[in-house]
Amino acid sequence: MFTVVRGIFQSGLLQTTEIKNDYKTFRLHYTFTVGLLLAFFVIVTTKQFVGEPIECDVTEEGSADLINTYCWIHSTYIIPKAFYKVVGIEVPHPGIDGTQNAREFRFLRYYQWIYFMLFFQAVLFYIPRWLWKVWEAGKMKTLTKDLGDPLLPDLELKEKFGSLTKYLIRTWTAHDAYAVQYTVCEFLALFNVIGQMFLLDTFFGGSFLKYGLRVIEFQLYEAPRLRANSTVDLRGDPMIMMFPRVSKCVFRKYGQSSAIEIYDVLCVMPMNIVNEKIYLFQWFWFVILIVLTSLSLMMDILLIFSVAVRTYTLQTHFHLVDKRDIRILMRKGSFGDWFVIDLIGQNIDNVLLRDIVVELAKALSDNYKLL
Repeated sequence: MFTVVRGIFQSGLLQTTEIKNDYKTFRLHYTFTVGLLLAFFVIVTTKQFVGEPIECDVTEEGSADLINTYCWIHSTYIIPKAFYKVVGIEVPHPGIDGTQNAREFRFLRYYQWIYFMLFFQAVLFYIPRWLWKVWEAGKMKTLTKDLGDPLLPDLELKEKFGSLTKYLIRTWTAHDAYAVQYTVCEFLALFNVIGQMFLLDTFFGGSFLKYGLRVIEFQLYEAPRLRANSTVDLRGDPMIMMFPRVSKCVFRKYGQSSAIEIYDVLCVMPMNIVNEKIYLFQWFWFVILIVLTSLSLMMDILLIFSVAVRTYTLQTHFHLVDKRDIRILMRKGSFGDWFVIDLIGQNIDNVLLRDIVVELAKALSDNYKLL
């Protein structure tokens, strides 16, 4: 799997292309977020396979590796109510006490699957980008190829300028499907990040959805009070409750007299110190992504239904273009036309865009005068 990750970074899949065919919020999903998840994947996988992912307290010689492997495969457990007891007086470690009732156990089944989950998350975040690349099919690259080059020879520039202008005149009002496809991909990106919140909540046994809120609440209200009482191990810490550093494991085997021997051992889980921070960062980042993507989609809805909003956004993006020409285009066009003009403007010089808009406005005005 390391080979796959290395190939992803080397292939440039996470890099933005020179030709812009999307917007910054959408790029955050498939560049920063995917790169971050793959970096977390490498960190977790390296620590998991290079070091010891679990270390159980075994006094009997020759049984340590066996019990470590068994507890790693079959999962360890903690007792949730023990997180609220005083360490050193009532319990030896947070989440550990002498309870023998299995109904009060919470098994940590996620521990050995975290690196798979991180890689799976990265794949899910890239799917909307992949779908847009398939649907877009290099259209923006074809339309603006070399037009952003300031050293382009005048003859070639004039030819490409004429071709692009004629194409826009001929296909005006025919770009709605192109814009809708992009909007669908934005909706998929939002659906993915919200879905991943619920996916991780299921993965962690219902502890993830409010993870960040619990950490904030604890650090603001509970932690200062406990520190004032000189409590070293803070009772009820949501980070330790979700990612315990110490857990328990029950191992059974036959003894010398064929009687079943039971080992109730403590296991140190060093990777949880990293995991708690990885998923706390993910929680906050996912919330930010949800907010930003939702705002972007709300803006898309305004652009679809409001000519005034489309006109205003183009005027703010491209100051050199005459406002009257922009108003003509937006009155005669639709959301799809706005989308194409806006993307073209991101990929070519503003002076050139101004000239294209002038020619396009003249052509549309003449056509409508004839009608």
